[in-house]
Amino acid sequence: MTEKNSNCYQFLSRNGLIISVLAGVAVGFALGFGLRVLEPSGDAITWIGLSGEIYMRLLKMTILPLVVSTIITGTASMDPKSNGRVSALSFGYIVITNTIGAIMAVVVFLLIQPGKGVEVTSSEYVESVQTDIQTSDMFADMIRNLFPDNLVTACFQKTQTKYSSTTRAVVMNGTNSSVTVLHKSVSSTGGLNILGLIIACTLFGISASKLGKQAEPFTEFFETISIIVIHLMNWIIWMTPLGVASLIASALLKASDISTVFTSLGMFVLAHSVGIVFHQLVLIPITYFIATRKNPLVFLGVCLRPWLTVFGPPSTAIGIPEILKVLDTKLHVDTRISNFLVPVGASLERLGSCLFICLSALFLIQLEGISLGATKILLVGLLSAVGSLAIPSVPSASVVSVLVVLSSLDVQIHNVGLLMALEWYNDRIRSTSNTMTIIVGAVVIDRLCRSALKSVEDPAPGEQPLDDTEVEVKVTKESGEVNVTKENGDTSCTRI
Repeated sequence: MTEKNSNCYQFLSRNGLIISVLAGVAVGFALGFGLRVLEPSGDAITWIGLSGEIYMRLLKMTILPLVVSTIITGTASMDPKSNGRVSALSFGYIVITNTIGAIMAVVVFLLIQPGKGVEVTSSEYVESVQTDIQTSDMFADMIRNLFPDNLVTACFQKTQTKYSSTTRAVVMNGTNSSVTVLHKSVSSTGGLNILGLIIACTLFGISASKLGKQAEPFTEFFETISIIVIHLMNWIIWMTPLGVASLIASALLKASDISTVFTSLGMFVLAHSVGIVFHQLVLIPITYFIATRKNPLVFLGVCLRPWLTVFGPPSTAIGIPEILKVLDTKLHVDTRISNFLVPVGASLERLGSCLFICLSALFLIQLEGISLGATKILLVGLLSAVGSLAIPSVPSASVVSVLVVLSSLDVQIHNVGLLMALEWYNDRIRSTSNTMTIIVGAVVIDRLCRSALKSVEDPAPGEQPLDDTEVEVKVTKESGEVNVTKENGDTSCTRI
């Protein structure tokens, strides 16, 4: 009996956070659906969601120092050759997985046909979606943000093209009419320029790697910051159950007429969910097994904590500390790889988002009664894969990217607001897919780069590792002996 109690206690201590977060998810859904019948006021919903908002603010507070410190320490600890290999594999992996997301969306769409036979009217949510973002400007902003002109402002501002319009009266063929002229200007908006900081910190880390011993105080400083922030995150993470319950409950209370939305768009929700489930329960385990030849079910259990961490907010960046912890302590991935891939992946890895963008675009086109040939489906998939790399930093950014894809095809859509009605659910499940892709990607790249990284640490056979101990050499001409005296007092004698 005592042994059983001891095993039960050990199980609860190891999985206490996971159990409490699952309980928080259940409580959040129960409160959200249960309180809807009472029709709480806007103020009541605000207070219900306040603890979740505080939880998110605490997590966001740690993102900047964590990203900067992990990128610098990760790149500084690698030699340039290994650094280049890890970087190339990381970016290649991100591009390939985003493309896979588009392919999965096309396959799921062709199998389920979510827009066929669905009748809806123009949605009331359409006004909340920003529609004036141009495709070329979106990519131009992404390129500009890659190279910040000021590292200080990059911590709280990013470049964004702003649009303004003026209307003036003109006389055409003797008739007075008005002409609206659109003006564009490169300005800035609030928010962390994560892409620019990643590039800048990578360059600093590479420079520190080249300088070696001279840059040790620099790298030790950022390594200390990383340790402190992760330690702080271990405290904050225990607020996850309360934060998740609060965020889910407030999201459900803010959504209007959930039953009607699910009834009219049930096939789309089904198609999106099937794609996400297939990715996380089929593709991810297969990839992990091929890379490691280990049990994928154990891997899925290990990933549960970061999965739940990003499900609540929902944000991949929020899960960075938990992802790093799992990769380090559970999956034993080289920290030089995880410290580079995880922050980069949180900014660019968009398999789940790409699946949503492509599927949503095809669904809305079908909903409008527009015929979808093979060429148009291929173009939607290609634009979704490329556009996912440049998702703008605006609310419901993936929905904005859907509009960008459709505008690139000159397709006028009137029901895009329907996506906003389900955004509270779709955003959460696609964030979990993005997170799972980052974790398995770190494992795969670790296997591909392990031999190269190990060869840097270990000397070649027959070679002795070099150290920084000062050596005093004395040559005795008469005896032909060389006396080598090290700083620690050890002496060796060699006859020549």
